[in-house]
Amino acid sequence: MAAPTAWSSAASANGSATRTLSDVVTARAESGVAGACYHHVVITSHTNGRLVSAELGYGGDSYGMLRARATAIGPWERFTVCFNDWHWTIQSQANDRYVSAELGYGGDGYGMLRARATAIGPWERFSLNYCGQGCTTIVSQANDQLVSAEMGYGGDSYGMLRARATALGPWERYSVPL
Repeated sequence: MAAPTAWSSAASANGSATRTLSDVVTARAESGVAGACYHHVVITSHTNGRLVSAELGYGGDSYGMLRARATAIGPWERFTVCFNDWHWTIQSQANDRYVSAELGYGGDGYGMLRARATAIGPWERFSLNYCGQGCTTIVSQANDQLVSAEMGYGGDSYGMLRARATALGPWERYSVPL
């Protein structure tokens, strides 16, 4: 399936380059720089080809939930991704909040990724790893679990990102469709 032009690493409407998560991981590995930030990053689920959005229209404990559901890049689909010596942070550009893995939630909400933190703590630290041919995995450093895009959920929870997997499968792969 060919990707829409909006998903490529082309210049965005404001003249800043849009980067994929895989572009960022590759650039960091090639540069060897101890600390670097990458702006206008888009994250795409390899399984459904959808862009990850920070759901800023949700309220309460679901505010800022990350979901693989968008078909076009808008403000909720842009992130700043930074490498700081030994961990990565992901920050929503729409609300300027860091992404957290909600390890205090139980059941189907355990490990939900939300753009809600104003400071970096253990729940806001991730590992980004190359998994071949434009594929990247996201691992929460707080619980050492892979981040899954929950394709089995329905409605407003479809595509929810959760740090809950112990093995790499199709739901744990992020990339840009070629």
